[in-house]
Amino acid sequence: MYWKTWELGFRNFYEPKLGSGFVSQFIDAAFNQNIFLWDTCFLTMICNYGHPLIPGVGSLDNFYAKQYGDGEICREIDRTTGRDYVEWVNREQKDLFSRWSHFSVTYVGRDVPKPPPHLTLDALNHPIFAWAELESVRVTGDRSRLKLVYEPLVHYYRALQKYVRQHNGLYMTDWASMDNSPRNAYLDKGGTAVDTSSEMVLFGNQLAEIADLLGKKGEAVVFRKEAADLARIINAKMWDAKRKFYFDLTVDGKQAPAKTVAAFWTLLAGVASTSWPRKGASNSVTSASSM
Repeated sequence: MYWKTWELGFRNFYEPKLGSGFVSQFIDAAFNQNIFLWDTCFLTMICNYGHPLIPGVGSLDNFYAKQYGDGEICREIDRTTGRDYVEWVNREQKDLFSRWSHFSVTYVGRDVPKPPPHLTLDALNHPIFAWAELESVRVTGDRSRLKLVYEPLVHYYRALQKYVRQHNGLYMTDWASMDNSPRNAYLDKGGTAVDTSSEMVLFGNQLAEIADLLGKKGEAVVFRKEAADLARIINAKMWDAKRKFYFDLTVDGKQAPAKTVAAFWTLLAGVASTSWPRKGASNSVTSASSM
């Protein structure tokens, strides 16, 4: 199995195509002609064990090279042309909407962000770049990339806050790449998701960790506080003490009835408390920064 894994990996290493604007050799899942943020981040975690002999975390540079001025990064980019997947581009220049799920986002209790985003909601899922970067450091011990990727990561984080955060402090999605999940209908028009919200807790804490490593102590404090505040909101609004599970919220703030695997991101992000609340006690939270 070990050698078969590497055999499959070596079948899927690529050189940037001339004119694509890509800047690094990369590994790709070869699902279709596009590279995907989600797939690439997890593939780099395997490649860390072949560092520096094979393309790995440098694959992410091709996404950073395509970052918009406001920080947005499309999760799916054509491998040959280097252009964002056409269906995820906001070519209509409308306020945030989902092309996949056919709805426009309703911002409740907050102003509609201006100018409109370059991308659709479909393109802004699963912000896990910082996780992949820190996994590379953990396995390889090489911190040299961090000072190069820190600013792109911060701008990406702030773009998600601008466009994807609802008034309640939680984060929207349309389907989060789970095509047939029973929860999808409840995220219509701006419902908030337990997975993308938890991923932003993870993102904030990881930015704090990178900032600490770079000597940016003041910025680390800000990111860590934002992550802790978001974790408290998730526990206050998405946790159901009776069902002992986390649930997405509809656009009007009601907990969706569908229990899905998305809730386990609360464990990965350190949002879930370390013990169940006692009967009659409030839902306490241990933030990711203190776990």
